[in-house]
Amino acid sequence: MKKYYVISYDISDDRIRYRVDKELKNYGIRVQKSVFECNITDAEYVKLKEKLDKLIDMNTDSIRYYFLCKHCRDNIQNVGNSFINTDKIFEII
Repeated sequence: MKKYYVISYDISDDRIRYRVDKELKNYGIRVQKSVFECNITDAEYVKLKEKLDKLIDMNTDSIRYYFLCKHCRDNIQNVGNSFINTDKIFEII
């Protein structure tokens, strides 16, 4: 089952930031310059985190991972020129 994550970063080096951006685009959608929303499985999350951990400089860069439950996701409010990702989180079969 997929879970919904908001992932943000603060990276000063352009080369590292580009690589982190590129990796995050493989897993989610950019919603702001340094913020991505990812609807991914636990295995994908672990794989992504491992990749990003290897890319960044642990002394100067930071990446934050926020897991949002369905209730929290339903309460996202948006103002201005952006969108709310409406990908389905759960499917009933």
